[in-house]
Amino acid sequence: MILSFNRFILLISLFLFGYVNAQEFSVTGILIDENQNPIESAEVVLIQNNTIRKSTLSSREGAFKIEASPGVYTLRCYYVGAIIYQTDFELNKNIQLETIRAFENANQLDEVEVTSKKKIIESKVDRTVFNVENSVRATGSDGLELLKSTPGVSVSGTTIGIVGKSTVSVMIDDRIINLSGEELNNYLRGLSSENIKSIEVITTPPSKYDAQGNSGLINIKLKKIHDDSWAVQIRNNYIQNSYPSISSGINFAYNKNKLSIQTDFAKREGHSKTIESMNTFYPTENWLGFTSRKDKSDIYRGIIGLDYRIGPKATLGFKYIGLFDNPNIKDRNEVIVTDSQTGEIKSTYFTNGYNKNSTENNTLNAYFTQKIDSLGKQITIDLDYLDYLDDQNRNFNTRNEFQGNLIGSPYIANNTSVQNIKNYSFKIDLELPTKWANFGLGGKLSWVKNSSDIAFFDLSSGSPILDINQTNLFDYTENTQSIYGNFSKSITEKWQVQAGLRYEDTQVLGITQSPDSNQNQRNAFTYGKFFPSLYLLYLPNENNSFSVNYSKRIGRPIFWDLNPFKWYLNSFTLVEGNPYLQPSFTDNFEINYNYKDHFSLKIYYSNTTNGSFQIPFILTETEPANIRFFRDNFFDKYQLGATLTYLINTLSWWESTNTLNGFDNVTRFTKEVPTEEQNGFMYAFYTYNTFRLSKSKNWYAEINFQYHSARKDLFNEATAFSNTDLGIRYSLKEKGWSFLLLGSDVFRSNRAYFTSVINSVPQTRSAYLDDRMIRLGVTYKFGNKKMIANQRESGNEDVKERIK
Repeated sequence: MILSFNRFILLISLFLFGYVNAQEFSVTGILIDENQNPIESAEVVLIQNNTIRKSTLSSREGAFKIEASPGVYTLRCYYVGAIIYQTDFELNKNIQLETIRAFENANQLDEVEVTSKKKIIESKVDRTVFNVENSVRATGSDGLELLKSTPGVSVSGTTIGIVGKSTVSVMIDDRIINLSGEELNNYLRGLSSENIKSIEVITTPPSKYDAQGNSGLINIKLKKIHDDSWAVQIRNNYIQNSYPSISSGINFAYNKNKLSIQTDFAKREGHSKTIESMNTFYPTENWLGFTSRKDKSDIYRGIIGLDYRIGPKATLGFKYIGLFDNPNIKDRNEVIVTDSQTGEIKSTYFTNGYNKNSTENNTLNAYFTQKIDSLGKQITIDLDYLDYLDDQNRNFNTRNEFQGNLIGSPYIANNTSVQNIKNYSFKIDLELPTKWANFGLGGKLSWVKNSSDIAFFDLSSGSPILDINQTNLFDYTENTQSIYGNFSKSITEKWQVQAGLRYEDTQVLGITQSPDSNQNQRNAFTYGKFFPSLYLLYLPNENNSFSVNYSKRIGRPIFWDLNPFKWYLNSFTLVEGNPYLQPSFTDNFEINYNYKDHFSLKIYYSNTTNGSFQIPFILTETEPANIRFFRDNFFDKYQLGATLTYLINTLSWWESTNTLNGFDNVTRFTKEVPTEEQNGFMYAFYTYNTFRLSKSKNWYAEINFQYHSARKDLFNEATAFSNTDLGIRYSLKEKGWSFLLLGSDVFRSNRAYFTSVINSVPQTRSAYLDDRMIRLGVTYKFGNKKMIANQRESGNEDVKERIK
């Protein structure tokens, strides 16, 4: 395998060095002001991949000439620090713009027949850009639908991911959205496709971003704001799976003079059903378990954002996101105990539980941006505050029956938990582009305070009795100081390089206080790490691109997993936290090749050390047998894989994104655990298809399909599963109406079964999250439909993603 890998690198290198330089073309024009007078000494620059390629000054007559090799560029003209003209075009011949009037910001120069349509897929030094303006889905659609057609992105139910990555964070205009699951989907559905310029897929995030999480980034870039404009969007969705749900939202955006305001309010109410099974095969008994849950959705979400332009180069703003939820759960668990030899039923355990839950999630971001010069130098300061409160109260009772007769006394208990997380952060970023190269510097200070209060009461006797072994106060503080530097440069017209280095120093203190002082714990440690990133891009011509990427990431534990509480699902199944969890570290390597707008190949390798996961310890010496889910750092993992993506967009009525991903997974346990590693090859196939059904561009249909092969991972073996979505959209863009009818997981096949052997005891598990559903959506937008407000999210995203 290593030999083949080296041969692949050699072939790429031979191709790169054997290519001949292409010829250059020129762009000429004359700049005039509103009084028809020529503009002298205006700076004219050609920009490609966010880097200035060439620049010149206009003459006394306002004339300029600038030359560059073929490619897609932005031509930008500056005068006294202000942008007086800008346009995008493809340079494939000599272009004469003739007379250009200042502040005439056209997107296409039809009078000189310049093609301004960008390639649908662009390779940049640290990311791949999907220019959705040229996509079939760009009309009458939304942000979530556009993600489905983005090469390398997978969308399944409420999960958005990058193929080959375990998790992903979604950004709007370079700012993380602190939402997940259905709330994130609903937020993206509120973004009109007409307002989205491009989608950037960042598989190895550069040093500017927090090192937290072995994840990629998806950055949705919005079109520019139009002055003196406003817009209102009202959306309603009816969802039917096992139970009905309704979600509604209203978005208001306003931009006039120096003030820009954006608000978005959403409400979701209804229920969903979760079905779980867990079968455990002991030497003499089989325990066959089935759980049916009814999960309540009662969500209110509000977003308020304000931007004020202090001057032509300075902006002050703030944004508030509030999320309030009451996700109560009713569950019924049945475990049938049978004789492993005869199959005779020996007894049946019934557990009824009710989890009363309320969460409050408040995020506030204040920021200041100051532009320094016309080349793009600027400084941004962010202040962020997060306050998260989770209050859970679980009651459950378990009884054991045989042939309808009660065995022993029922076990009745009450488990309570209150968790409060506060985070304060200060961040500063400097962007320092020059004509020679682009530089970036910045730093961040973060303070996290996590307090949990866990109590367990035995109610079997009729009076609450506190169980001191399952009751504690847990206080956790985590302070992190970060600093980074970034450098990017176009070495030649064909070679680009970017390098970055981030350093994060973290101090951790966890204190557990129990009614039994012998169980008190104090855990304090510090760690500092460098997180380098390196990118090299080669563009031999307009049709081909090669890149090599590397970045290092950290996986800090979820706060809830750090609490040493014992959370009982029933009288013999519990989940326990671990205050001694340590972070994991991952090195990511990638080699990418892209051909035109159609084909891409990615070969990737990742190495994770000190990984953590939840192990279902099976304790056979107890009566009844006990299953204890406990999370610990116990493995290193290695993955070597490849991803092929093919985009079909040559037909005006059909667009298809197809991805095949396969990788070999190798795990090595670093601690003594009562199971064995499961290693092997696995693959997945994704296809997302959109069909234009009418010449009027009003009717669209979509067919999406995913298949995931059987796989082995850590100590689990899993069966194959698939997912099929069917949908139809009707859009009246000129009247502001759009309609969606979507069927998700129509064959109810999105369910895998997991098998493991713990302490020589086989166990199978599965869960189905009610993914089969029908969604009927209606959206109405009025006002200035070309307007979109600034989207800005908070800077404590690395903390928010650890709240589960």
